[in-house]
Order: sequence, then C-alpha cells, then structure tokens
Amino acid sequence: MLTKLSKEGAHRRRIKISLNWLAKRLKTSRQTAARRLAELENKGLIERKTGPRGQLIRVTPAGLATIRKFHQELGSILKPVPHAIKISGRVVTGIGEGRYYMSQTHYIKQFEKEAGFTPYPGTLDIKLDKGSLESKEMLLQLPSKEIQGFETKERAFGQVKFFQAKLKNSKVVVVLPVRSHHTEILEIIAPHNLRNVLKLRDGDPVHMEVMI
Repeated sequence: MLTKLSKEGAHRRRIKISLNWLAKRLKTSRQTAARRLAELENKGLIERKTGPRGQLIRVTPAGLATIRKFHQELGSILKPVPHAIKISGRVVTGIGEGRYYMSQTHYIKQFEKEAGFTPYPGTLDIKLDKGSLESKEMLLQLPSKEIQGFETKERAFGQVKFFQAKLKNSKVVVVLPVRSHHTEILEIIAPHNLRNVLKLRDGDPVHMEVMI
C-alpha cells in the first residue's frame, strides 16, 4: 500500500484518493483497504484527513524509511553481494573504551584463535562519512565471524562481530559490537598500533575495503 501511494506522489505531497480507487489498485475490498490505511496511520507511516469526497493522504518520513528499507532488502536478494565493501571516514580520538575492551583476556584469546593474531590493546576509531553509514548497517546484518560475550565479577561484556579488512595495504579487522551506541564510529584492530605504523593523526582521511 505504501508503494502504491508513493507511486501517486504521496511521499512528496498530500494526494486525494478514494477507497474505491485504492481497493481496485490493491485488488481487495473497500473494508480491507480502509483497515490497512488505519493500520498505517496508527504506525505513523501515513498522515490522512478524511472528507466526504475522499481522503487526503501523505506518506510520512517513517513511511518513506520503511519503503527504502524494503528496497534495500530486495536489492540484497536480487543483486549479487560484492566480495568487499568500501568504507571511508576520518581518524578520531576515542574515549578509551577500545583499550579497555581489547585488554580483556577473554577477548584477546578469542581474537587470537578466530582472527589469527594478538590484538594491540586499543582500537583505531574512524568517524564514518555519511555515505558509509549504510555500509556499517549492512555489515551488522551480514553473517560474519563472532567473538562471544562473557561475564566477570565486575560486569558483562557483549558479543562482537568482526570482518577482515585492508587499510593502506595493511591487514586489519573491523570490529562491530552487537550493542554499540557509537553509530558513526567504526573500530579497527590490528596486531600493532595503527596510528604509529600508518602515521595517522586525527582528521586524516582513511579508505578501506572490508571483506564479506
């Protein structure tokens, strides 16, 4: 229904429709069309005003986001998935969480086994460009190797997804905490201090390929 409405321009402006028109387009009854409109309105996906000669309907930003998500899902099904995703951003200084997490013995042992190296106790933090934010979301949805969470006497540590990547011809690993609040930040680990080895400073642009 969102697709039908948007094809008529409802994602750009209010459009006038009748239940008869909508039911015919959806090949259903007037009652079903009315019920589905009410469901979309209750979910905040459309706004509408009802009058004697029809309804004024506009697809909301939340509705448009739903359509875009559906488009992305269809694209992932119908198009071959690339073997690598290109991601870009700029180096930033973190708040020290990376060093804390990468100093945990349980994480270290698992990365040694699964990634094949002992990680340097710290992460290279990249603030993603706007165009790379969707790529990070895609990585979170794709299957990958995982580091299991664990608990200590002090607290619980969460599960981590990771992907092999290449940054300036150096082999690195992109780590994605399953429960992360830093949506614009991508964390990179390696066997060594990447800032020193690659001569990186805050604000430097970086481009990498993430293997999937």
